[in-house]
Amino acid sequence: MSLKKISILTAAGSALIFCLLYFTQFFSLAEDKVYDLFLRGRPERERPANFIFLDVDDQAIAHVGIFPWPRSVMADGLLRLKEYGVETAIFDIEYIDNAPTQVDEVYLKGGLKADFDRRFAEIESNISELLGAVAQGSIKGADAEAFKGELLDLIAQEKDALFNETTKVTRDNDIYLAQSMALFDRAWATLNLQALMPLEGEQASRRPAAEKKFSYPIKAFGGASSGSYVDVLPPIPLVMDAAQGAGFTNIIIDQDGIRRRLYPVRKVGDYWYLQLAFAPLVASMGNPELELYPGKLVIKKQGGDIEIPLDSRGAMLLDWPKTSYLKSYTHLSFAQLSYMEAYQRDIKAFLANLEIVNEDIFPAVISEVSSLLGTIEAAEAHRDRALENKSDYDFDQYTSLRNEAFDRIRALLDSGLKDYIAGKSRAFIQEYPEESDYIENETRYALNLSEYLETTLDRYEEIHHELKEKLKGKIIIIGRVDTGTTDLGVNPFHGEYVNVGTHGVMMDTVVSGSFIKPLNRVWSMLLCFALTFLVIFALTPVKKPGIRISLGFLGVMLVLGISFGLFVLRGIWLGPLGPALALLVAVVIRETAAFITSEKEKQFIRNTFSTYLSGDVVEEIVKSGKPPELGGEARYMTAVFTDVKGFSSISEALSQKYGTQDGAKALVRLLNRYLSSMSDVVLRHRGTIDKYEGDAIIAFFGAPQKDLQDHALRACASAIIMKRMENDLNAGFLAEGLSPYPLLTRIGINTGTMVVGNMGTQGKMDYTIMGNSVNLAARLEGVNKQYGTWILASQDTLNEAGDGILYRRLDKVRVVGIGKPVQLCEVMDIKAEAPEEVLERAALFDEALNLFNAKDWAKAQSSFKKVLVRTPDDEPSQIFIRRCSQYQKEPPPEKWDGVYNINQK
Repeated sequence: MSLKKISILTAAGSALIFCLLYFTQFFSLAEDKVYDLFLRGRPERERPANFIFLDVDDQAIAHVGIFPWPRSVMADGLLRLKEYGVETAIFDIEYIDNAPTQVDEVYLKGGLKADFDRRFAEIESNISELLGAVAQGSIKGADAEAFKGELLDLIAQEKDALFNETTKVTRDNDIYLAQSMALFDRAWATLNLQALMPLEGEQASRRPAAEKKFSYPIKAFGGASSGSYVDVLPPIPLVMDAAQGAGFTNIIIDQDGIRRRLYPVRKVGDYWYLQLAFAPLVASMGNPELELYPGKLVIKKQGGDIEIPLDSRGAMLLDWPKTSYLKSYTHLSFAQLSYMEAYQRDIKAFLANLEIVNEDIFPAVISEVSSLLGTIEAAEAHRDRALENKSDYDFDQYTSLRNEAFDRIRALLDSGLKDYIAGKSRAFIQEYPEESDYIENETRYALNLSEYLETTLDRYEEIHHELKEKLKGKIIIIGRVDTGTTDLGVNPFHGEYVNVGTHGVMMDTVVSGSFIKPLNRVWSMLLCFALTFLVIFALTPVKKPGIRISLGFLGVMLVLGISFGLFVLRGIWLGPLGPALALLVAVVIRETAAFITSEKEKQFIRNTFSTYLSGDVVEEIVKSGKPPELGGEARYMTAVFTDVKGFSSISEALSQKYGTQDGAKALVRLLNRYLSSMSDVVLRHRGTIDKYEGDAIIAFFGAPQKDLQDHALRACASAIIMKRMENDLNAGFLAEGLSPYPLLTRIGINTGTMVVGNMGTQGKMDYTIMGNSVNLAARLEGVNKQYGTWILASQDTLNEAGDGILYRRLDKVRVVGIGKPVQLCEVMDIKAEAPEEVLERAALFDEALNLFNAKDWAKAQSSFKKVLVRTPDDEPSQIFIRRCSQYQKEPPPEKWDGVYNINQK
């Protein structure tokens, strides 16, 4: 079959397969994952600040108690929100069941205890006064009887008062919550749409009221999606009547468990309902007409319609923020509102306790406190009437009188209340020294209460001013976010995101107009066919397969890029996975067919020559399409020679230990392990292994690759790493019994012009190096023996390597077979990784060598000894110390050039 026919069939088959895949679940999941990636590329934008999440968080739970709370807590909170001018309160908390008559734990732990403390404090004070007066003889027996009657009357009054207050512990909090909602007048409750079975009993009886109060007139056109819900469960009747409106909280969870979208509207029977956050948003626009079409929901409002794009199911995609729930929008802990209630109760309790302090000692204080308590109680009476009658006037009177009382408390404290109490106390003690203990106790009690009152009022005022500024005109979304909540979900950015945050994202998306418009999958399917045929036919005339593949992949990237650009810049979601994969598969199959033919020829060459040529050389032959030829080229490169110190002794020891035959096998195992590890280092640094000669490795850097400009640096670095690796290898060899002694490697490195290429005969050739520069590297490896060093390199190598290698100069020498003097350099470490001790040794040695070259033998000897103080076994320093001693006795000839002859290989 011709390549042209293969191209046509490939394009058609690939496009058809991926169009059909759009109808499968797993492919939809994969497309959703691509959507998530695109969503991460959306630029961040400023989020609206007109709504606040009022969080039932861990702080609130710690203060109020384990959820569910008595509904009085939310009722109190609503009154605070009304006071601070909140525009709307949205409850993501269901009230679908009546709360049982229960103990109000909040009042039980706070208010009731304060009432008991206040009542009993007054009784205790009267009893204390009576007993004190009797003990001092101020009251005679006959008079005591009259006081006794008054005391019993007081106890009876307080008992009745406590009974009335105790009845507050159990109250119908549903009524209280409904009254607060009605008074607030802008609260939105939750609806629960039922998808499986219609409701029965009392819950079913609520349906007509929900249809009347909470449904919304929507005009649907063109068979727009209406959902599959069979019933609606609204809140209890009391809350239904009190709430301004309600919305459903049902949300879509995609097949992979991620929440990407939600329904703004849903239909149950003949009635439409709005989503919980969408419902108050529509109300804030003046309840405009809503028109539902396939693919969009239109809000017909003055100033211009708003079109919300919808997917094929009638859901809108959410523009999720990338940040976490707490960092996405403004948040306020419900604890702040609860603190205000607690502080307000405490302030009243402190005043009540202060009222029962001895009036004779502090008459002005008691008078003012009694007046303040009267104002507070008058305020609370207005509060009760406001709740009973849904009276804004009474609520305003309540907040006005309470604020007036608290301002007067602040004025009383600022006027020097504590100084007044202390001064009055001193004056009374002077006048009645016999009652000093009693007066001091009363004074201490009054001062403590004043201190408590001031501290609590400070906290109250601080939160009061903060809430007043933060909440005015805001939309509040109330929901649970504490660690005990199970109302959690997953969004494209976070594996755990509290679901109440979804309502904020919904409002944010609509208010900001940051919509994401999903195109029907038909567009992706059409693009599959059009793009695949277009690109495959466009590539057919191109001769080079690399260019064809590159252009094919470029087409895939363009599909993804254009889709991503549409998404980021215009908010249009065109599923790119089908077209991209269809094109990719078509290109791969077509090129595979073309490759199979040409690869047969290349494989023949590989199989023929790979047994005796290096992989790089074989690939060059394959690329060129020419057989190998004898010959080479001069190239500036770096050669590396290695050898193991005393390897013959190791070989002999293994033979003695295991016998000749087994010893040879043991030697081969040892050598293979050693050579493999050392060779890997060379190859990782892009060196080429020339050959192995027993335990020696000959390698070079700079060929066959022509772009290896840092060959000298790579050669030095590989030598350093070989010596580092040597320690770990030897530890293993000795532990496993592979070698009787450590394997210690000497290395020689030289950089210069050398010949590299195919050497030998036409029938047997080898890719290798030769020349004087190669021979010098071999000689330097052997010179290590003379100086007790491990890595020697020429100065040419170090100059070429640059500043990255730490080294020290030794002698200038003439080696066997090389007439030109060579500056010996010991490679010590990679400079950036060298320990401080090695850096200091190199610096001290260099200083000493300069003195030596200047023929200052005494100072040079002293300097070399400093090196030995830090490194006693440093053989080069020992060599130079011996020379310095000798030259101080017998100086070298006057014309001595400082070059030493090395006569051994």
